[in-house]
Amino acid sequence: MTPDFIRKFHIYEILATTSINNCKSRKEIISILEKIYLDYHLGDKLYQGLLVSNEKTISRDVKDIESFFGVEIEHIRHKGHYMVNQSVITKTHRTVFDKMELFLASHKERQWSPYITTEESSLNTEINILGLVKAIERKVYIKINYEGWYDDDRFTEIKQAKVQPLHIKEANKAWYLLVYNEAIGVKVLCLDKRVSNITITEEFVQEPYSFDESLYFKDAFGILNNDIKTETIRLKVANHHFKYLESKPLHHSQIIISRPVKMNTDVLDYTDEDIFGEILVTLKPNYEFLIELFKFNMWVKVIEPHWLIETIVEQHDFILQHYYSDFIR
Repeated sequence: MTPDFIRKFHIYEILATTSINNCKSRKEIISILEKIYLDYHLGDKLYQGLLVSNEKTISRDVKDIESFFGVEIEHIRHKGHYMVNQSVITKTHRTVFDKMELFLASHKERQWSPYITTEESSLNTEINILGLVKAIERKVYIKINYEGWYDDDRFTEIKQAKVQPLHIKEANKAWYLLVYNEAIGVKVLCLDKRVSNITITEEFVQEPYSFDESLYFKDAFGILNNDIKTETIRLKVANHHFKYLESKPLHHSQIIISRPVKMNTDVLDYTDEDIFGEILVTLKPNYEFLIELFKFNMWVKVIEPHWLIETIVEQHDFILQHYYSDFIR
């Protein structure tokens, strides 16, 4: 997140409420930005981009907003700018801005703690998300430094690699960038402190790598897409949690096989088969999926495949022995 992006974010929010009868001049936009800074963000370096005095900066920002969102912003001489049609904003673009709004709120959480509590995001505040989105769209190279951790293919290290940015994905309270070049293939990089530098170049990729996010993550769970075999997993789900998985599916492949006979019970008797329904998911059961299953405790039980049941039993047995050995000392 950069000061320039934050300024464009707020300009977009200002223009989103305009119409042909309610234009905003560049001077008015500058004044509103200054007021936002003084009222809410005084002294915060991340928001100093709101302080602009040059109307040409606003004009350039408006063009960037038009290009990124595909919206049309008209300018009436001596009156100002207004947004012609907001309905063409894609769901993905709208989601990006919604997420940015939440990120900005989390940045201010300490100051606003009496009024709001947010979940912490690991997004590196020095990363220009808008610039990366445009680099993906324009198919230009970026240069990146990355020092991975254990889960990054055993400490992946990338130094000033020239890569094609492919896609940005949010998962597990973090943002990830998928990149490609012939030497490293497709890599998933977390946009947190592991990234020490990203430079967006003006060099176009001559033969762009064709990437389809829906195909790449079709059988993946979370952010990982490795060589694990895709499996159909059959799960029994207790009634109180069944409702959650029905409203927010565990995976996009989720299919409901049967609903609990007893959907609402005051007592949760896990020996009562009638409180369980069944669902199917088809995915790669990686460690992220196992962690998700462990979170469900007694609420969810794997029925098939048998090897996955054995894996869960072995891991629970190890945990039991680990804790028990400490307990009897």
